[in-house]
Amino acid sequence: MNGNSGWEKMGPVIQDRLWEATPKTDIESAIIFKRKIFKTLNTASDEQILKTKPHEIHKLLKMEKSGKHGKEVFSIMGGPKNLKRRQDLPHFERADRCWFDFAILIDENPNQAQVLGFNFEIRFPEDFTVKFLRFDLNPPGHDNDKGGIRFHLHPGHENLRIPSPPLCPLEILHLFLYGLSIPDRPRSI
Repeated sequence: MNGNSGWEKMGPVIQDRLWEATPKTDIESAIIFKRKIFKTLNTASDEQILKTKPHEIHKLLKMEKSGKHGKEVFSIMGGPKNLKRRQDLPHFERADRCWFDFAILIDENPNQAQVLGFNFEIRFPEDFTVKFLRFDLNPPGHDNDKGGIRFHLHPGHENLRIPSPPLCPLEILHLFLYGLSIPDRPRSI
């Protein structure tokens, strides 16, 4: 957007309103949150929603301290960063050929641990019209935060960002596993 757009004034106002209206999920700690994610992924594997096997889930789901954001900030990664959407990199795969990965930043500095940021991206089969969908919550101070679009989604194009209320990472994971099914045949007009 150009520097004279009305978004410069309204973006931060809308972002603040969306943030205030979003129910905050209690996060006890990064390790407990990682265990919840692990359980969700394993359940989906048991239900054959997820093709990724439990031993593969264990290898893909990692947690480490994030030196970039502070000594008590942890990254939970569900696969390596994959900006080029290369299918040969490790990822989670659903039974319907959709595949995804994610990264979550959790800050344990405050009294109550909180999500600082995340990105969740699901990619669709090559024969599907939309190639990917990504949910982003950029950390505070990021350029997108300054522009009033800290939380947004990308519906199939990097340069298209739609403001969105931030969802809890577990809600997005459930959406990726159970809520974005590929239709057997396209809708008729």
